[in-house]
Amino acid sequence: MLLLLPIWLFAFNENEYGVIKGKVVTNDSKVAEDVSVLIQSLQISTVTNENGEFELARMKPGTYTLSIALTGYTTIEKIVTVTASSITIVNVQLQLSSQQLQEVIVSSNANRFAKKKSAFVAKMPLLQLENPQTYSVVSKALLQEQVISNFDDALKNVPGLDKLWTSTGRGGDGAAYFSLRGFSVQPSMVNGIASQINGGLDPANIEQIEVIKGPSGTLFGSSLVSFGGLINIVTKKPFETTKGEISYTNGTFGLNRLTADYNTALNANKTVLFRLNTAYHSENSFQDAGFRKSFLLLLL
Repeated sequence: MLLLLPIWLFAFNENEYGVIKGKVVTNDSKVAEDVSVLIQSLQISTVTNENGEFELARMKPGTYTLSIALTGYTTIEKIVTVTASSITIVNVQLQLSSQQLQEVIVSSNANRFAKKKSAFVAKMPLLQLENPQTYSVVSKALLQEQVISNFDDALKNVPGLDKLWTSTGRGGDGAAYFSLRGFSVQPSMVNGIASQINGGLDPANIEQIEVIKGPSGTLFGSSLVSFGGLINIVTKKPFETTKGEISYTNGTFGLNRLTADYNTALNANKTVLFRLNTAYHSENSFQDAGFRKSFLLLLL
């Protein structure tokens, strides 16, 4: 008797509850799988199986509101009355919803200053994924975004490139020296061609700066490059449309910088192009006797 007593009590308690069963189909009479069935007042939910069927067991007698929802279909609410020791059958047919989903905007965190190809690193226009060389590119858009006013500051964007000392300004001494993979390098290439550069450079005429890392830089010749790599400067070039830009920069230590860039075609066939790049730079120093003044004028 003691062994049979728990079974008898369980059966007695089960008679106090009811069961809700049902089947959900779509508007074309196909079974609807994974449909959400929710009793909001009790926060009890389930989903339909592969046959579109669902079951809510051990429901206390009473009246409940079933909320049946599926994406793309109108949510249906049904009032169901549960009685003890009985099964309540609910059959539902979903209808397509006329409501439109809200617009979803997918954004990317990709670097908008990144260059996807270079025509100078491998001496042919290759995409980054196809280029076997290791290199970094500082674009004109990045120079404008950071308000770069001298060449040395632009190279701070290149990882693994450290400044050794600034340009002395002496004839034949070249621009500043940088450390790249343990070797000293200077800006010695312009548009992929060897070119000795004296003094500091003005970024007003720079389209982008390419730093090729490693011994692959010796492919450009061994006289002006090192095993650490090389620094190639790509200058601005004239193009067919008419555009112009004027900018003024003011800063600490009496910085005043004015730049202008104008491009146009000189004939109707656009075979003769003209571009003007000019810049005036005036800046004092934290030292009492230090200053920098320069003027750039390029006609292309």
